[in-house]
Amino acid sequence: MQIWGNDGSPAPVQSPVLTKIESRVVRQPDTRVRRAWYQSATADVILLHDAETGEFLSFEIDWEGRSSVQRSYVTWARGIGVRSGQVDTGEGEGALQYKAAPVVAWDFKLNPSLVTEARRLIERSCIEEGLRESVLKRLVV
Repeated sequence: MQIWGNDGSPAPVQSPVLTKIESRVVRQPDTRVRRAWYQSATADVILLHDAETGEFLSFEIDWEGRSSVQRSYVTWARGIGVRSGQVDTGEGEGALQYKAAPVVAWDFKLNPSLVTEARRLIERSCIEEGLRESVLKRLVV
């Protein structure tokens, strides 16, 4: 997505800085799963990998879309691959006028522009190099 300034020239893109929130073994039936969560003011990234083998299991990336009503969403899971969509935050103005639960509206076909935006977000993040490279290797159209 290109943002344009008032004079018609491309505006500088400000990349959100992702800060690591936590990295711990998730308390679930399989305690070998390690979750790393990164967050900025406009984005969240969750990475899941095997704590013993380091094998990458899945990731979720979501960030603010063009309006505050929808967020862009890209995910990858072993055995499924890359998927893209939009998260309806439930904060839009509808006939009922109350906050609803967020819902992912998956794209019928992979949206290449969302994958490109997700790659840009990950490339500029402070995610550890090995994990960052694992994510980028899977973010392909």
